[in-house]
Amino acid sequence: MEEHLQTLGLSEAERKVYWACLKLNSAKASVIAEHAKIERQASYYILRQLVKKGFITETIKSGVIYYSCVNPSLLIGNIEEEKRVKEEALKELAKKYRELKGVSLPKPKVELYEGLEGFKTAAREAISGSDKEVYSIISEKVVNFRPIFLEPYVKKRVEKGIRVKVISEDTLILRESAKKDKKLLREIRFLDPIIKGKDYEMAITKDKVIFLRAADKEQIGIKIEDPSFAELQRNIFLLLWKQSKY
Repeated sequence: MEEHLQTLGLSEAERKVYWACLKLNSAKASVIAEHAKIERQASYYILRQLVKKGFITETIKSGVIYYSCVNPSLLIGNIEEEKRVKEEALKELAKKYRELKGVSLPKPKVELYEGLEGFKTAAREAISGSDKEVYSIISEKVVNFRPIFLEPYVKKRVEKGIRVKVISEDTLILRESAKKDKKLLREIRFLDPIIKGKDYEMAITKDKVIFLRAADKEQIGIKIEDPSFAELQRNIFLLLWKQSKY
């Protein structure tokens, strides 16, 4: 009996009062308090709580309130109704959750690639989407570092019809490379203060920005996938593009 009442969520004091009321069948609060061995004042509060929970009913006889236990089988319907109400409330909360999640800002996705193979994978990310134009800032050091896979990378880009705007440093090698721009769907401009002597490259698509670092002892690729951040970098690139020379 005790553990069943506990399972139904009754406190220790509520269990004592309910058990005393059940034994007495119908009794005044003072009598119930005496049998439950609790203070009379406390019994009034506990009895009211049990009435609210549906375990006990009140009956007035000659102006005096008597308390009786409700048949437990009748409480099953109450539990089922309570369950239904809670289920409906949870469904509404779930609906609201989905709606709010739908309008919440997506978190940027950041991935780090290390080593030569990781460097190559990050580089290929720039042409893996549906973009028809990619922006790039690249140094001569990076160009010289990746000649082994630069040719197949460019070939793949051209096959997909992806044009590229490139800001680089003004060197003889890159000037010579610029002569192939039309054939390679590419346009190179030069802006030494931005990239000269660096060992970095940045590629910008509509929804991600890829940073590449190429050094003999260390190759790193970092991809930041976030449309808002990519848009910011595109805007900065286009301002630099206007300042660049042919």
